Parts: sequence; C-alpha cells; structure tokens
Amino acid sequence: MRHPSQVVFFVSDEPNTLFRSNSLASKSMESFLKVAGMQYLHRVLGPTINRVFEEKRYIELDPSKVESKDVGCSSLHWTQSESEVIQQSVHLLQSYLTDLLSAIAKSVKLCPAVIRAAFRQLFKRVGERFPEEKDQNVKFIAVTSFLCLRFFSPAIMSPKLFHLQEKHADARTSRALLLLAKTVQSVGNMDPVVSCAKEGWMAPLQPTIQQGVAQMKQFILQLLDIEEEEELDLQKALTLPGQVVKEGPLFIHKAKSKGPLLSSCFKKLYFTLTSEALTYAKTPNSKKISFIPVANIRAAEKVEEKCFGSSHVMQIVYTDEAGQAETVYLQCKCVNELNQWLSALRKVCVNNMGMLCSYHPGIFRGEKWSCCHQKDKTGLGCDKTRHGVTLREWNDPLDPDLEVHLIFRHLLGVREAMKEKYLELSTLEKGEDFPLNQSEDLENADGPTQLFRVLQDLEEAHDKELSRLRDLADLERNCLVDLQT
Repeated sequence: MRHPSQVVFFVSDEPNTLFRSNSLASKSMESFLKVAGMQYLHRVLGPTINRVFEEKRYIELDPSKVESKDVGCSSLHWTQSESEVIQQSVHLLQSYLTDLLSAIAKSVKLCPAVIRAAFRQLFKRVGERFPEEKDQNVKFIAVTSFLCLRFFSPAIMSPKLFHLQEKHADARTSRALLLLAKTVQSVGNMDPVVSCAKEGWMAPLQPTIQQGVAQMKQFILQLLDIEEEEELDLQKALTLPGQVVKEGPLFIHKAKSKGPLLSSCFKKLYFTLTSEALTYAKTPNSKKISFIPVANIRAAEKVEEKCFGSSHVMQIVYTDEAGQAETVYLQCKCVNELNQWLSALRKVCVNNMGMLCSYHPGIFRGEKWSCCHQKDKTGLGCDKTRHGVTLREWNDPLDPDLEVHLIFRHLLGVREAMKEKYLELSTLEKGEDFPLNQSEDLENADGPTQLFRVLQDLEEAHDKELSRLRDLADLERNCLVDLQT
C-alpha cells in the first residue's frame, strides 16, 4: 500500500486498462493528489481558468451544436457562419491550451517533492511491468492518467469544486471549460490521432495536441529527474514559514476612540492569512503594510449590521506588542466570503491561549458600546464568542478513526478477490500451486501475505470487541430489568 502502482500490478495485466477503473489504488492516488497538490493545482491552472471566466467567449467545435451568432455594433452587424464560429473557437482553444501547457512546463519546481517521488515510483514500476517496445508510452500514460485525467481535467470542468472559482460557471463558460478539458485529456492520452478520430470535430486541434504531447513527455521526464537527497532539499526549500490558508481583498477600518465609524471610511487592501500571521498590503505583490500574529488573536466575530450599514463586517480582536487589546474591522463583499474568512481565522486560532469567552457585536462609539450601552470599553462582552463555529472544508484534518474504519471495511470487501489474483499470479510465476500460508513469518513474507495477515488480525480483534460490547449491553439490560422488578 506504499504506492498505488503496487496494488494495481497485483490485479492488472492489460496496459490499455491500467488505472482506468475506480480501484482502491486509483482512488487513493486521486485523494493523495488533492491533499498534497491543491496549491500546486491553483498555481498552474489558476491564470488560465481566470482568463476563461473573464473573457466568457463563445466556443464550439461540434457543428451540430454551433449556434448562429450576431457580431458587431448595433448599427453594423453581421451573422457569423458556422465555419467562422468553429475557426474562431479553434484559435481560442489553441490559445488557452498553449497557455496552460506553458504553465505546466514551467511548474516542475513548484510541484511538491512528495508528488514527484510518487510519480517517479509509478513511472519506474510501470516500465518494469510493461518493458516491451510497443508499450513505451504506457509509463507516461500512467502518470498522465492521474495528473491530467484525474486531477487537471476535473478541476478545469468544475473549478468551484476545486476552489479555483467562487461560483459555478454559466452555460457558455462551462462549454468552453469542457472543451478545454477534452483537449487536456487528449494530451494525457498521448495519442492525438485516436483521440481526434473518436470525435472528428476535434481534428482541427490535432497539431496543437500533438505538440502538447511532446511538451507533456518532456515535462514528465523533468518532473521525475530528482534524486532522494534532492527531494529532501527541495521539500525544505518549498516549505514556507507559513502555508497560505486564505487570501483575497478586504476593506479595513481600525477602531478609533472618537468619531463615527462609517462604511465609506473602509480602505481596500489585500489580506493573506497563514498559520502564523494575518498580513495585508496594497496589492498581492506589493510589500506588506502590517501584520497580526495568529498567536495574538483573541476573537474573530461578526459585527452588527447597524454599525456600518452592512451585514458583511467582521472584527478581529487581538493584543498588540504591549499586550493591549486592539480591534480591526474588516468588510467582506458577501456573506459567503464573510463566513469563509471567519472559519479560516477560527481554525488557525484553535490552539491559541487566552481566547475570549465573550465579545461586543457592536462598536464603541463616543462613550459607550452600541450593542449593550456599557461605558467601560475594556469590560466583558455582552455576547458569547463562537470559536467552534467553522465551515467544513476539503483540507480539514480527517477523522483518523472514521477513515481507518472505512479503509478496513473496503479492504475486507475486496480481500477474497485479491487473494484469488495473488494465488493466480504466484502459481504462474512458480509453475506450481502456491498455497497461501497464514502461519508464515511476517518479517520474511511478501507484501500481499503481510496485508492478508494484518487484515485477519484486525478482523479477529474487531469481532472480539463487538462480542464484548454485546455482552456489556446484555448485562446492562439485565441490571435494568432487576431494578424494575
């Protein structure tokens, strides 16, 4: 189970179906990429996805789906013919695909070392399993089966599900994304002739896809060109002081002791939240203006709508270098963004000491709080804080007990099929019946035998615990009956 390829070789002899089914190995690798490579995915796909969303161009290659389209100004316009629409669509898709492949080709050093190591092992084992000259592309396709077909393409088709966009695409943009995803899949299949033959209207893109295949192969070779020592050094180099948890533009207004606080006084800045600090600057690439250490945050809560005339304002209560309490007010563009920021802030502060139990949902205006009319600015808040109220995100820590149980039940479900395949392959290799010896020394046993033995031990322990719980329940039931009589 160290590498998905080890499991797949255990059940697959056909290179054309390798990693095409939803096996345990395929699902594991897919989940691994989402957990380890989501930031990498954003940096590679983000610019192209943003461009497609911003341009909202009509793109269609299938003649049966082309719609007549008026172009030009109101006083001078004409209707584009079917061929003109298709030609324009080809140019746009070529432009999008070229940009995307260029971003992929330049992303070797951005790819997490753990993903590069996994792909290197996958590439190596596939090459060993299918060494024939006619199967030389199989090891490349094994990598692109995950990288393109199960990672890049799904994110292109559904960018909101991968947090690349805040909203789902409209019908026109969705079609453009679907066609772009198809071209990426064609590149990943490493056979543009066959891919275009299945859908003849993709033929105009065949030269671009052919060029993309060459680029993808070169990229994969560079991606795998990493030694174990280099992996460790690269991982250290790529490990930033604080991983970005959330970022984006917000409007800021620091609390003052005198004067009104109006929504028009808010200033737009770019905020970045990491596990160590909340920083802000004028633009994403400009120098940081200031920062608030996460360890100094005491509360992140909503602000009453009447305070600023907006229901999308939150407050962050923190302590400055002198230990004095300060409050900063941040306005979001919508309630969804507000909840996302509050959730992100509360999650990074989950281990903070000295978190407040209460806060003021209003503001201190003049000589009193607008919410409860207390005159003591530093007094206890009039409402309880909600540190535990957060959103469930894809990158939240998993429940280990639940995940282990799910994997255990899945392995039990496929155990007999794995045993049959293992015995079949072992018999072919040794030329004689090869009984599965459960009493064999685990230290000297091969991987599958160790897996079966561990599953058996776990099943016995599981059954024993269930029996104990049933006996305990019967005992409690009998005690209750005795008490009632």
